[in-house]
Amino acid sequence: MKFSKDEFGANLRAARARADMSQEQLANKAGLSASSIIGYENGSMVPGVDKAYAIAQALGCTPNDLMGWNTDEAA
Repeated sequence: MKFSKDEFGANLRAARARADMSQEQLANKAGLSASSIIGYENGSMVPGVDKAYAIAQALGCTPNDLMGWNTDEAA
């Protein structure tokens, strides 16, 4: 499983849309800045593990969901 910042960004945008949250709302809920969320979504920034976890928790999903890592495929 490789990390793809473009896939992460696309999955983040999709999860945020499903949660009906603005970038600013997600940032506030995850304890981050809106500019960080924008950077993650457009692929200019890569979140650390702690940030990815906080984002996933705020969106009600798992970090694997955001990474595009389907754990069923690994088994």
